[in-house]
Amino acid sequence: MKIVKVLMIVMLGAVMGCSSGSDDTGPQVGGPSDDIDPGTTDDEGSTTDDEVPVVDPFVYDATEDLKNIASFPIGNIVSASKLASTSANNTSFKQILNAEYNSITAENDMKMANMFTGPDTYDFSDGDAIVAYAMENGMRVHGHALIWHSSIPNWLNSFSGTDEEFEAQVEAYVKATVAHFAEAEDDSGNPIVTSWDVVNEYFDGSSVRNSLFTQRIGNDFHEKAFQWAREADPDVKLFYNDYNIAGQVDKRNAIIGMANNFITNSIPIDGIGMQMHLNHDWPSSDLPISIQAISDTGLLVHISELDVKVNYGDDITEFTEERAMAQEFQYQRAGYYYTTIVPSAQQFGLTLWGFRDQDSWLYDGGSDWPLLYNVDFNTKISHRGLVAGLNGENPE
Repeated sequence: MKIVKVLMIVMLGAVMGCSSGSDDTGPQVGGPSDDIDPGTTDDEGSTTDDEVPVVDPFVYDATEDLKNIASFPIGNIVSASKLASTSANNTSFKQILNAEYNSITAENDMKMANMFTGPDTYDFSDGDAIVAYAMENGMRVHGHALIWHSSIPNWLNSFSGTDEEFEAQVEAYVKATVAHFAEAEDDSGNPIVTSWDVVNEYFDGSSVRNSLFTQRIGNDFHEKAFQWAREADPDVKLFYNDYNIAGQVDKRNAIIGMANNFITNSIPIDGIGMQMHLNHDWPSSDLPISIQAISDTGLLVHISELDVKVNYGDDITEFTEERAMAQEFQYQRAGYYYTTIVPSAQQFGLTLWGFRDQDSWLYDGGSDWPLLYNVDFNTKISHRGLVAGLNGENPE
């Protein structure tokens, strides 16, 4: 259901807005809402001479599916509940998912807070449902995320044991989780869960983030986590994942320094996930520079959470054509630079962080439109921009 139809409309305005404020803030989402004036028609059903059809400037009729354009996997996020639902919206969601994408990432279901339910106790059922869907539909699963400071179960936050006992619980969780999902294979014996974000957002700017894990395990907890994951599965790809790698030079340099330290000291790491929560006008010149710098590590490169905010400054109250075009341009840049800069052997894939604007983590009540599909699952022109970038069309 890319564009369901070309509407003959008079655009009276969109009701939702966008935001992509500071690099850490999230905007809000919702597809443009159009009032339709069908006009009068003659007996043949055609529009009368005094009426001029106006094509919706926010959407277009897509003729190419993303996964058929790229030479690397194209992903999006899912939840077990959406995959199980038979509602009209979730049926449309799954139709687009199966048509356009061949990689899926759990938005929340495969994070610690959901799976680590008690001491030495795990609930992998949501992740298992996602893996089963991927297996049935010929997709891979990227595991996200084993350790993240914002996804800690309450019982672990208030764990009263010693620091050594705390570390033993985290180690057992990492190993049990990676080993469990390593068991899922397709008919040819290939793994369904091909990769994990082992540690998410270890850095706060260029400094080590103060978190429960640094407090109770130490600043080297990230090194231990990668080693634990590798012990549990010798083959799964292990990623470090973070935001503002593009746009924040000091942070990027700290991450590259960490990666080089891992390589020098034989700490297992296979790739770096660049979250890519972009703004319509940021970053500009640093976008290709950052992709080149991460590629130069020799590790796999994953654009892991791509979206493009259009109202980060809260300076608009409705989605405008100007912002829609700027967003299209930024999506094209992301697709183009990833496709043309990263060597093919290092192209792990590009993952969008959501479907409809209104379903985005950046929605915030309806003040941003950061994704590729509007409320009716029609393809926005941002989709057109990404298609152009993936096709190698230089936007500059």
